[in-house]
Amino acid sequence: DKLLVFKLHGYQLMIIGLTGGIGAGKSTVRELFSQLGVPTNSADIISKDVLNENPQITAAIIKRFQSLDRKDIRHKIFNSAEDRQWLEKQLHPLIKQKILAFAQNLTAPYCVVEIPLLIETGSQDSCDRILSVDCSEAEQIKRASLRDHSDEQEIRAIIATQITRKERLAASDDILQNTGDQATLKQAVLKLHQQYLQLAASKNN
Repeated sequence: DKLLVFKLHGYQLMIIGLTGGIGAGKSTVRELFSQLGVPTNSADIISKDVLNENPQITAAIIKRFQSLDRKDIRHKIFNSAEDRQWLEKQLHPLIKQKILAFAQNLTAPYCVVEIPLLIETGSQDSCDRILSVDCSEAEQIKRASLRDHSDEQEIRAIIATQITRKERLAASDDILQNTGDQATLKQAVLKLHQQYLQLAASKNN
């Protein structure tokens, strides 16, 4: 079911789904929107809430993976399509519900929700627009290595499980090239912020 454009306090709230490949800079972009006063959330944060609120799911994950360590589970699911699909089936319906619950409590023109596997999991219907953060594969590997202390082989394995850049960009409404410095990225986010405010206002005229 679509979660989008429901009437709240006399206007329609717009949900922006923020996505991109590993190491593209999604969390940095989400933080820049937050600094502009935009309500933001992320599927990773929401999934932690889902686990806290659903001990039966936590128990099932421990039983299957013998661990709750995120890095350990990530390594296992990116080496097993069956394990990955099982975990997505447990978590994603509840994550979608919590995105709706988050949005229902807002009084802003729009919000940004970071969903790394938004397109891969068919979650496009949870958003009004899809914003993809994009950079080269070489840059992805470099950033993810620095952030996660993972080796190149593991990062390439993760990239291989995600849709291609071409597919992701084709499915996106907006594309943010994260290839410059922080100041350039900040200006690009500000420009998108202004566009989203205008779009939100046009929905309510």
